[in-house]
Amino acid sequence: MALTTPKNPNYAAVVVRLAAVNELAKCDNIAGAPVLGFQAIVGKDRQPGDLGIVFTAETQLSEEFARVNNLHSDTELNADLAVKGYLAKNRRVRAIKLRGHRSDALFLPLEALAYTGFDVTKLAPGDVFDELNGHEICRKYERPVKGNGRPSAQAKATKKFVRVDAKFLPEHYDTTRYFGNEHLIDSEARVVITQKLHGTSIRIGNTIAKRKPTWRDKLAARWLKVPVAEYIYDTVYGSRKVIKDPKAEQNHFYGTDVWTHYGQRLDGLIPQGFVVYAELIGWTPDGAPIQSGYTYNVPQGEADLYVYRVAHVNPQGIITDLAWGQLVEWCEQLGLKTVPVLTTMAHKAFDPADWLDRRYYDEGYGQAVPLSGGKKLVDEGVCIRTVDSLHPTTLKAKSPIFLQHETKTLDDEESVDMEAEGGVAA
Repeated sequence: MALTTPKNPNYAAVVVRLAAVNELAKCDNIAGAPVLGFQAIVGKDRQPGDLGIVFTAETQLSEEFARVNNLHSDTELNADLAVKGYLAKNRRVRAIKLRGHRSDALFLPLEALAYTGFDVTKLAPGDVFDELNGHEICRKYERPVKGNGRPSAQAKATKKFVRVDAKFLPEHYDTTRYFGNEHLIDSEARVVITQKLHGTSIRIGNTIAKRKPTWRDKLAARWLKVPVAEYIYDTVYGSRKVIKDPKAEQNHFYGTDVWTHYGQRLDGLIPQGFVVYAELIGWTPDGAPIQSGYTYNVPQGEADLYVYRVAHVNPQGIITDLAWGQLVEWCEQLGLKTVPVLTTMAHKAFDPADWLDRRYYDEGYGQAVPLSGGKKLVDEGVCIRTVDSLHPTTLKAKSPIFLQHETKTLDDEESVDMEAEGGVAA
């Protein structure tokens, strides 16, 4: 039985062979195993060459997988009530410190999958999946959104006018993790290394939108047989997941629709058929941080926009991305900022260890956006991009220290994560 492509390969099970098992100071029974750029805490009995599956930070294991493998800390949720695991009820893999050592991945033997009925001896290093033999294994963890998410009876009774087909304002693809996917970029290729900013994604497109017919339009079409334009080009905005159209009915969990508020600043600027993908950093107009701790010295109540992708979408919905050099030139002509370039190099010269757990601006990269807050915060990481390609490839490498910050943010159920929740309509 062939493996199916996971919904999000960054939060899927990956088959790995342990390359090393390292002793950890002041730890008698556990060791550290480096996997995919992360570190899993494993038992001292593990050996280099052991085959198993790894789940990285902020992956959520399925209820069935956690129960069968007795991974819950609440024993009543496990198949064997006498066995206590280490996962909370939400079954998240968290980035934490354990006796002073980082733990941001979970490694388990292949036998953990045996209950699915799949022949695990057929699995090989590099296999990636989130479902096996009809059994869900894992998914990306998403914190429950405040509110019940159900439309009111009045909303159900009213047919919503939708102006924009999603294919004309496509969502940004999930950027693939660098570790384990290095092969996607040729070792001889020229790459640009950009600062990964921690804010919220925004997409802004001058795209095809449906016109809501007026009574005059209806009269002209029905009685005068005059052709009436059904579609126009108009500027429309969106978060990573949701189209924000102030000209159509919509609700929000937040006091201000930050995507429309800041997106409107590009009205009349973007040529027809183009979509801009960018990161908003700083603050909401109400004065709340877009991301806790990561406001980048932006004045309170303001936000800065940094473009990381530009695409052209034709009337058939076919997408063509601008190569990085084209993107930079295009943005310069429109007066838009792009995500900061830290350096350019041959891919074979890139070592992610040189770029993680750092504060780029403080270390002399004057083009980087400086971090706000104390010295404990580090930059989120970097993106590795092909420079000249008809089909640009972008991979991301996140800082281990940042992953711990991200875990603490998700632990705080009262905090708001605009990027994760995406401004989903209530």
